[in-house]
Amino acid sequence: MKLRKLLFALAAAACCLQPWKAAAQGFVIHHSDGTVTPVPTTNVESITMVGEDDTYIFGTWYLGFWKNGSSVQHYDGTEYMVFAGKELYWGGKGDGKIETYTLRFFTRSGYFLAMGKNGTSGSLKWNITRNTDKLLVLQDGTSYRYFYRSQAEAANAMMELDPPSHKETNSITTIMKYASGKSTSTVTPMGKHFEGKHQTTDEDRTWLANAANEPDKVAGLTQWVAKTVNLYPFGSPVAADINQHAIGDCCACAVFASMAYLFPDYIKHIIKDNGNNTYTVTMYDPQGKPVEVCVSNKILCNSGGGIGQVTSKNNVVAWSTILEKAMMKYMKIYQTNGIEGIGTEHVAPLFTGCGDSFAFSPNSLYTSELKLAIEHCLSQGMICVGGFNVGDLLCGTLKTVTGHAFTYMLSTKESSVFAMRNPWGVEDVDGVLEIPDERTIVQTIDARIVYPGAAEPYLRADLQPYTPPRFIRRPTDIGVAPRLLNRHLLMPNATELW
Repeated sequence: MKLRKLLFALAAAACCLQPWKAAAQGFVIHHSDGTVTPVPTTNVESITMVGEDDTYIFGTWYLGFWKNGSSVQHYDGTEYMVFAGKELYWGGKGDGKIETYTLRFFTRSGYFLAMGKNGTSGSLKWNITRNTDKLLVLQDGTSYRYFYRSQAEAANAMMELDPPSHKETNSITTIMKYASGKSTSTVTPMGKHFEGKHQTTDEDRTWLANAANEPDKVAGLTQWVAKTVNLYPFGSPVAADINQHAIGDCCACAVFASMAYLFPDYIKHIIKDNGNNTYTVTMYDPQGKPVEVCVSNKILCNSGGGIGQVTSKNNVVAWSTILEKAMMKYMKIYQTNGIEGIGTEHVAPLFTGCGDSFAFSPNSLYTSELKLAIEHCLSQGMICVGGFNVGDLLCGTLKTVTGHAFTYMLSTKESSVFAMRNPWGVEDVDGVLEIPDERTIVQTIDARIVYPGAAEPYLRADLQPYTPPRFIRRPTDIGVAPRLLNRHLLMPNATELW
């Protein structure tokens, strides 16, 4: 109604005037309380008045979010729509063009129809699901676009979705009923993904046990270079030993960090130092049977000798590097996955023999429920990995990244819901995002949780919040490769996690 009154006031003010020519300097809006608002104008060729039946939305609106189901994409506000009476303008889509439509509103039904003109093809028939002074939500089939009043508001917006449909609970039994994507198999303990895969032969065991047999090269890395190995730079496996460089296997990195956080002694149990620059890792074949994979100290590098595999701090080749190489060698025989984009539930079974897992999709749980679920699962030794479907949200001193996997951990801060560690291992905070108790952030988080399998007896007796060990960054430290760092910007809708 406020908008309609404004339009009538505008019409009343203009009734005393004829359509203006370029020499006009402005017009005056007379308000019902007796005040007036002068509106200066320059370079005006004409003013077109519209009535109540001609318009329902007015002005310029900037796109902040696109949403379809649980998929949410944050935009920076460069894309916009201008509702100008009987016309609609759609610009900022990246092609430099402004699409023009003839606009008609159906106010009782709550939608508008826009027909393309001036070279713009097609038509739009969108429902208006929300229209306030600050927010406009338009529905197109199953997708929704969230518009804001200014580009800055759109760029900085954090969208709060509708809450989960169920009643909030503190019963972990009830919360677990909201899990989805279960991977339990009746055929193999390794999970559904490993059903019908290659069965190990004697020839396979012989090849896997020979450290001279190298895996395939990946990620554009070109050579195997012998490096000094320090299996446990901090005395025992820690999450800080996970620093992803050039290979897009963030889920594997996040699983390794979770293993170090939950059961470091199990890592020591499955890695045998043979004393001759070779290391034997106990893994599990697709049928869930143990298989020994032996690798050398030759590490996959770029043409300049720079290490492309995951390392500990200061580029130290550690247990994490060895596990990653063993995984790559495993794939040479079993081919259950590519290395880049490999999923959490496809990595953990290789080392624990258990592929039973489940997931929580974004916004499927209330904040208190997700917190309780993560704390419960960690206490049971379950490998917990998650991610975000909206990027650049500030969590502590670091920001969220889409298309990427993080390790769930208990937080040292009472104000945080939990912590999530980025395997990029950036800065002195070692990549740890402190997740605030803010719905606009928590609702963007998903989780993939895998049972511990053979690692369960090695679970820490008293799991504590993660505190990164002390380390000194060096100018020569290898960072994450630009292709991984920028992938969430270049491919925002990519489904694989890197």
